[in-house]
Amino acid sequence: MTDIAIRWGGVMLILGAVLFAIATVMISLKPVVNQVFSPTSALLLLLSSICLLLALPAMYAGQASSAGWLGLAGHALLQTGVLLLVLVTASSLLYPTLNLAPGENFVLFFLGIAFVLGLLMTGVATLRAGVYPHWAAILLLGATAGFFFVFFVAEFLPAGAGQVGSALLAVLLALALAWIGVSMMRSEPGRAGQPDSLVNRTPAQGLAWYDDQPLAESRQGESP
Repeated sequence: MTDIAIRWGGVMLILGAVLFAIATVMISLKPVVNQVFSPTSALLLLLSSICLLLALPAMYAGQASSAGWLGLAGHALLQTGVLLLVLVTASSLLYPTLNLAPGENFVLFFLGIAFVLGLLMTGVATLRAGVYPHWAAILLLGATAGFFFVFFVAEFLPAGAGQVGSALLAVLLALALAWIGVSMMRSEPGRAGQPDSLVNRTPAQGLAWYDDQPLAESRQGESP
């Protein structure tokens, strides 16, 4: 059952990544700071956030045993930070005729911090756990830098910098999450959560590794 949940979580993660990329690229076509989101881009971001909120628990479950406390903390912060996407789209979806920009708000600032820290800790934990592809974890770390730039720095720079940063963030984060989603979909039954070094072994190699463990432990016990 866990394997099935992780595989379907991979599907939702890919879908959420694609929707996020499309919506963010649409937004980056105009100056990002204080932009009023169109109903279409707002709806895509909302659908993306729903998919991500459904998929992230499965992503964490797939590497929970190897990610440790860092992975758990990163998961909690990332889940919280995804709510940022829900809030920034609310005004455009609920009151489309008012043309309200998200603006600056303490709640949005807090969720932005949670999103940045969640991406950073999840990227590091994924890199250390070795369950999902290492390059996907590196792309997550790159997306962390991109989101930090867009959310905290871009408003002090020319409008073009924010637009390029938003598009780059969309590409990095979408590639990272989609790559991890594909890895989740391709996970073999009973092997979810195992590092690549064990998952990629042939059956004979895996049995040899387990058979050698008692011998290695006995030799360590005999050594002075």
